[in-house]
Amino acid sequence: GQAWPHVSVKLRNQQRETLDIGCETAAKEMLFNPEAFVLHTAQAEPQSDEVLSAWSETLNQQCINLAVHSALTLEVSLYAIGVLLSKAHQHLDNGENDPALLVSMGEQLAALAEQGVLAQQFALLPPIMENRIAALKEMGTMRLTLNLPMVEKMGMSLKLSELSIIQPARLVERQEELNAAWSTITLFDEQPHILRNMLIYKIYSDVFPGVNCNNYGEALLGLARQFFQLKMLCALRAEQKRLTLDDVALLVSALCDWQQQNLFTAEAGNTADYSLLCGLSLL
Repeated sequence: GQAWPHVSVKLRNQQRETLDIGCETAAKEMLFNPEAFVLHTAQAEPQSDEVLSAWSETLNQQCINLAVHSALTLEVSLYAIGVLLSKAHQHLDNGENDPALLVSMGEQLAALAEQGVLAQQFALLPPIMENRIAALKEMGTMRLTLNLPMVEKMGMSLKLSELSIIQPARLVERQEELNAAWSTITLFDEQPHILRNMLIYKIYSDVFPGVNCNNYGEALLGLARQFFQLKMLCALRAEQKRLTLDDVALLVSALCDWQQQNLFTAEAGNTADYSLLCGLSLL
């Protein structure tokens, strides 16, 4: 696997190596193998002066713990990560940055997960359709490199670009059609590790919410947005044909490649709390 494209995160006290999910072959290796994220560690010389603080490292580890929690669906894992980030943000605002606070919050959330409380809370979140419609409209600007036969590739491009120009009322209908198409896809129910692996990859390789992140709400919105976009892309593809594993690898790698070149930032002026709520509404 050495010839495959790698992603490195180099810090003074830690270095993280993963395959680049923007490469379709690497995406298959990471998404479809349930054991893809068994961690291998080794000692190495420092390659950077930037230090990963104990707070950031602990927060990242708690996010990973929630991402792999067996009692949680993918969406509820993302919701739990949102709750964790919201509380972490409050601690920082109060001048509290002891990593033990994060460990204790992680343990509390794990207990709530076991009891089914997080799933209940997630089910009660009010749907904010405007946010989903706006996120769908934004997808009209995507230009994905899709390794597909020409007719299918053109079809996907047209379906995407249409999203930015159709009338608001039609966009609402389109969202409902794509939700319906998504609900017919059985692949992710049969192999839940696929989306789970993508979540672990994102949290681990990005050191989520970020090495020097100061806006946890924006980080969660960015993460939730990626999963919303992937679901909508899968739904668009499912309108063309029955979704296969090859389709998923193709869409994930194309999406991640596009995202790396079009980095997300929340609108200036939005508070971290508001961004966090927007993120939760996309789940």
